[in-house]
Amino acid sequence: MRTRVRWTRWRCCRAGTPDSSSDSFKTARGDPSIVRGVTTEPDPLEHLGAAVRGRVVLPTHAGWDEARQGWNLAVDQRPAAVVEAADAEDVHAVVRIATQTGLRVAPQSTGHGAEALGPLDGALLLKTSAMRDIAVDPGARVAKVGAGALAADVAAAAGEHRLAPVLGLAPSVGVAGLTLGGGIGWLSRSYGLAANNVRALDVVLASGERRRVDADAEPELFWALRGGGGRAAIVTALELELHPVDQVSAGMLVWPAEHVGEVLGRFRAWTQQAPESLSAVFRYLAVPDLEEVPPPLRGRRVVAIIAAHLGTEADGRALVEPLRASGETLVDTFGPVGPGDLVRVAGDPDQPAPARGDGFLLDDLTVELVEAIAGLVSGDALAPLGVLELRHLGGALGRAPAGHGALASLAAGYSFFAGGPAFDDPTRVAIGDRIDGLRTRLAPWTARQALLNVAAAGVDVSLAFGADAWERLRHAGDEYDPDRLLLVAHDPAHLP
Repeated sequence: MRTRVRWTRWRCCRAGTPDSSSDSFKTARGDPSIVRGVTTEPDPLEHLGAAVRGRVVLPTHAGWDEARQGWNLAVDQRPAAVVEAADAEDVHAVVRIATQTGLRVAPQSTGHGAEALGPLDGALLLKTSAMRDIAVDPGARVAKVGAGALAADVAAAAGEHRLAPVLGLAPSVGVAGLTLGGGIGWLSRSYGLAANNVRALDVVLASGERRRVDADAEPELFWALRGGGGRAAIVTALELELHPVDQVSAGMLVWPAEHVGEVLGRFRAWTQQAPESLSAVFRYLAVPDLEEVPPPLRGRRVVAIIAAHLGTEADGRALVEPLRASGETLVDTFGPVGPGDLVRVAGDPDQPAPARGDGFLLDDLTVELVEAIAGLVSGDALAPLGVLELRHLGGALGRAPAGHGALASLAAGYSFFAGGPAFDDPTRVAIGDRIDGLRTRLAPWTARQALLNVAAAGVDVSLAFGADAWERLRHAGDEYDPDRLLLVAHDPAHLP
């Protein structure tokens, strides 16, 4: 169901909710200082359930294995407890309890990016996936979304008004995690990073204080959160700028893998002349032999170009026509779509699965790089990888807008990602080895800048920002989270 709520839902407290400063609030919410005063239980985590409205799951509880899962089922998350927050007051309560018990807090919505987290022992896994309220103000072109809102739901709500936010390519991705890490989507060549399309955020600080931050209120924190990976505060809601999308065409064209040289060569020439209204992705896919896969693709090795154009149907058709000269396609779905459907055109999976992958940025897609990648695909040298992706960047992504956040822009022409399903440890290790080989093979074309949204654990976080921005980001962390209460993906505490 599409979610539409009034702005007043965000401005008012819930009916019947006591003031947070009162003793009656502390009793109703289960404030640890009150609860511990009337109990002799030795384990303070047993009182989490009384402190929050949401669900609390401990290692001894039924449902533990399901509750601690991330989106990538190959990641074995083992926190001290899982709290599924119902609202911002739950987040506030979790911060208080963590401070009093010496635990850290690891915020997580959909669980994407779990592989980039450090060990969670000694941490409360704070899931915000239930906080999915969405409010669209079409006049102001703003959507206010909860920290657990999914890209598909936000796109649908905005699309009803022929508007669209900058989101990723997958409907199941959490908007908060995507945006805090930078965020690239179909609108990015026209409107930049998702992080730089944030107007304001509601947060809970490591001190437990709740704040609304924007360019005028807490401007340094506002800067740090936009692209800084969520350091310094827990985001409970975001206000996203929406862009008019009167007409849009999108879809994918798919060929047998043996056409890789020609297709990738055309992709290179096509993207280097593309207007900023056009965004495109090249993918190599080893498609599994499953019933839910369309018969033309089932069990085959294929290459695909997925594209979206903001503009008239005629212009979109004319732009894509050169690609249709690259041999007979197995699938061709490019055509007019609604703005709310943009997040679905890539066909990314909408259910969790075990996997391993890693990505980095490329300076350019040269003729030599095309030959290198085409040779790997043609020689069937990528197994056990299931996907290899090149995403065209440039346009507004390469320009630092006025008032930008910690991640200002991307100094690269393309992003690269490779990965595959990992249902057992030997496959997971084999995928890692293959990615290491690709990283070495593609080193001559690799950009120095890192992109945290696609990078696995172990990346030097400072490379995402540049020396000055990284130092400023560290200072923001020292100011707003001096005790390092928060545990986030690519945590700087894990740097050598």
